[in-house]
Amino acid sequence: MDNNERLASLKNDKSFIRRIYWHLMYEIAVCFTMERMMGCSMTLMMIDASKDLYPDDPAKQQELAQHHMVFFNTQQTFGAVVWGIALGMEIERARTGEVPDEMIQSIKTALAGPLAGLGDTVWQTLFVPILLSISIGLSEGGSIVGPIFAVVVYVAVNWACSYYLFAAGVKMGVDGANALLSGDLKERVLPAIETMGIIVVGAVLANNCYLETALVLNVNGVMVDLQADVFDAIYGGLIPLIGSVIVFWLIKAKHLSANKIMLGMLVVAIIGYFTTILA
Repeated sequence: MDNNERLASLKNDKSFIRRIYWHLMYEIAVCFTMERMMGCSMTLMMIDASKDLYPDDPAKQQELAQHHMVFFNTQQTFGAVVWGIALGMEIERARTGEVPDEMIQSIKTALAGPLAGLGDTVWQTLFVPILLSISIGLSEGGSIVGPIFAVVVYVAVNWACSYYLFAAGVKMGVDGANALLSGDLKERVLPAIETMGIIVVGAVLANNCYLETALVLNVNGVMVDLQADVFDAIYGGLIPLIGSVIVFWLIKAKHLSANKIMLGMLVVAIIGYFTTILA
């Protein structure tokens, strides 16, 4: 079996899929920080798979890991399909060399948000409350059956769902890459995926970035609230947008690390609070 056939067979190699899956489940919360969240788990999964993808090329193994050391976050159970799709596309990339890194990153970004919303709703709002309500009933009178039932069912359902979706994702990643690379589909789909990713990131930013000024100016006896009367009147969320552009510029142009930027934000927040420049 040549290398091309070996790589193509990985999508159906149950031993390979199980090994990578269990590594992922063990590492999924490793180094969970605000900078990368589950990005480290994606990287560690790729490190585990790198020797299968590039067995005789340490440089390619290192490059594979570096590509995924970026921010990534989704719901663990339903989002397992994203890890699978990313791995499937990396397999296709190693086999053909035709899958661009930008496509893989865009698909990760585009799928992470919707699957996180679906997973959080179904898992945390529906499944967990129902499971706990049954377990509480079984715990009546101090019975240990209730907590044992909760743990066993939770682990079993989580394992079954996440493994099935991960394995399906590996196959979908390869098939999806082949479809995207056929004819002009790649040129039409990739921009759409990238646009969806930008929309998701923008929506997250708009809903989680809070930055306002508390300055009130006296203009010829008229009190002007800069935030309400000026900035909000021009464009709602203008200051958070400006702050986000500055942060992007510091990362892109000045190559500052996330730790330095967060430290700078802390200093600005303290100064802004005591001078009332920031609300």
